[in-house]
Amino acid sequence: MSNVVKKSDVQKMYPQRDTFSHKGENGRILIIGGSINYFGAPILAALGALGSGADLVYLLVPECNFEVSRSFYPDFIVRKYAGDFINEKTVAAAEELFEKVDCILMGPGVSEGPESLDAITKIAQMAPCPVVLDAEAIPAIAKLGLAQGSPQETEERAEKFTITPHRGEMDLITEGQLPDNLSEMIKIVNDFSRKWGVTILLKGHTDMIAAPNRQIILNETGNPGMTVGGTGDVLAGIVASLIAQQIPAYEACQCAAFLNGIAGDNLVRQKGFNFSGTDLALELPYSIYSILGR
Repeated sequence: MSNVVKKSDVQKMYPQRDTFSHKGENGRILIIGGSINYFGAPILAALGALGSGADLVYLLVPECNFEVSRSFYPDFIVRKYAGDFINEKTVAAAEELFEKVDCILMGPGVSEGPESLDAITKIAQMAPCPVVLDAEAIPAIAKLGLAQGSPQETEERAEKFTITPHRGEMDLITEGQLPDNLSEMIKIVNDFSRKWGVTILLKGHTDMIAAPNRQIILNETGNPGMTVGGTGDVLAGIVASLIAQQIPAYEACQCAAFLNGIAGDNLVRQKGFNFSGTDLALELPYSIYSILGR
């Protein structure tokens, strides 16, 4: 039987902030996303990252998203590249920021297409820090050549690569193998994590966290109001933020899923199911404080 993440677990795993730390020492994140059709997703991910304690959040977006990203929130550090979606120019722009960040999140708001996936794969291969793949960036794992190596190498890769799919995205990368039965689903997700050497946060009514040679952990916080668009982007931002704050990916996913769900549950008590992804991101710091007292 799988364990369920609890409040006491999160209180132990969540990062303690050094009283004498300086700007940038509590997580620096690069979020690569956006497109001509979806400018909001990387913004929501960035709000999730800031709301879960990151010191600095860089946004790298196509030029069509630049002005709205720069004007939406003064705390973001926004960079741009030519084009309406991730392309070859994104790779060079991302490389310039590698030394400035502790974790890279790719995928929120990205448009489908081979050029975008090729660029995402190149950035993931080149990145000197952990990488979180969300949404349309998730299929890049199949192009990274991860399904090989010793158990130790597999565990090391799982610290480098984390994916945050919903049910449909997980169905796609498992070629439709994902069943409805929870125990069967746990086995397939666990096997996939071991084979590919990735940490997985599978989003759903019950979230599922898997890592090679680790027990599957379930998260039961959250509610049906979180089907609203943008909540997954916020969650991906939290995951990247906590990894950047030096929590192992497996623990970061547990904390992120639990706290994202708690924020949603707190909003239900305030608004019923009538809340947005932005509401969730802005509620997050208060919910974290309610759990951690800091």
